[in-house]
Amino acid sequence: MSYSEKLLDEIQKHNFSNNNILLKKALQNDDNNVLIDLAENLLGFGFTDLAKTVYMHLIKTFPDEGVFKVYLAEILLNDGDEDQGLQLLYDIKPNSSGYIESLLAQADYYQTNGCFDVAEDKLKQALALRKDEPAIIFGCAEINYLKGSYDSAMQYYQELLDQGNKTFGEVAISQRIMSCLAKMGKYEEAAEVIQNNMDSLLNIDSQYDAGLIMMATSNWKQAIKLFQAVIDSQPDYVNVYPNLAKAYFNIGELNKALDVANAGISYNEYDISLYRIGSKAALSLKDYDQAQQILEKGVDILPNNDDLKLDLSNLYIITNQDKNNILLLSHDDDNRRDPQLIWNLAISYQRTENYQKAKEQFLLAYPNFKNNADFLRQMALFFHEIGDTHNFKLVLKKYIEMVPEDIEMQDLMNEK
Repeated sequence: MSYSEKLLDEIQKHNFSNNNILLKKALQNDDNNVLIDLAENLLGFGFTDLAKTVYMHLIKTFPDEGVFKVYLAEILLNDGDEDQGLQLLYDIKPNSSGYIESLLAQADYYQTNGCFDVAEDKLKQALALRKDEPAIIFGCAEINYLKGSYDSAMQYYQELLDQGNKTFGEVAISQRIMSCLAKMGKYEEAAEVIQNNMDSLLNIDSQYDAGLIMMATSNWKQAIKLFQAVIDSQPDYVNVYPNLAKAYFNIGELNKALDVANAGISYNEYDISLYRIGSKAALSLKDYDQAQQILEKGVDILPNNDDLKLDLSNLYIITNQDKNNILLLSHDDDNRRDPQLIWNLAISYQRTENYQKAKEQFLLAYPNFKNNADFLRQMALFFHEIGDTHNFKLVLKKYIEMVPEDIEMQDLMNEK
């Protein structure tokens, strides 16, 4: 048994007391090929200091073998010794066997540190020397993808496909092309890529992204299929629920939309969109009680969200629950309230014959709705109801200018 094997055996037994002694003997006695394997195994076990010692020995033994300098440089860079690591990489000459590996290591370093242009330059230098190398082509594609240069990225990805490389590592090349097209707003083309490469959607993230693209092209049924596959694999993938509910809603599967929304709320009760799409589905089914339950829960969980509050207020208005609407809205700060909520509160005060407060709310809402014919008509009728002739005439005049064909209101205008 070589000293290298003895060292690795001791490490696997968690006996580290003789590491330095065995390493020294290995460097003195073992064959260089054995030492190369030793360095790789030490790295795999996480003993980078020992691996560094082996690579420094190999560099002295083979000063023209740049690849050992690359391996040592990568350890140094990972350990935070950037100056020494980069110097080793830059010292490797173009005629060295490790020059391309040096360029790739530099590209990885600069990409990791956000220097995308420098990283791309290193990759292009490597590609010029080894034009058909898939790893380099993939690196060029990925750096352009990260930079947002999606056209350029697609050219490299397509080159990989042309070589017959459908995947690289855990990345499906067609999925990257799909993403590039989507990010450029070419959703129809992205959807076509998905349709032709459904078997390449290897994980739930890619299935979810594909579902979003299908939604963007109104391909609701395909989106549903993809989103459902995500839920089947991982039921707590919370982002999928509002989108699946919307897809079901858009094809008229209202009960399923409602069920999905409720299921999503059970996983994430802070997602506003789930309450909104769930209540919308319930309202479309004329299930006002369930719509009310969903929205009241949403407002209870998220009391400062005006969208949910408005949806619930609108429901109270159409179901004539004015006392509930007043209870919902009356404690809000008028200056921060959504203008539509002010209008809704005015309606409820009017219906419950609290005319003074109704008048206050109509006047508060007026600046935001002075060009809204429906609001002006309702406000005019309110002033007519309470006998405020002056304000009635002023508002009615503005309304008639906007809707001169309203005969009923014209008749009121002509009253003495």
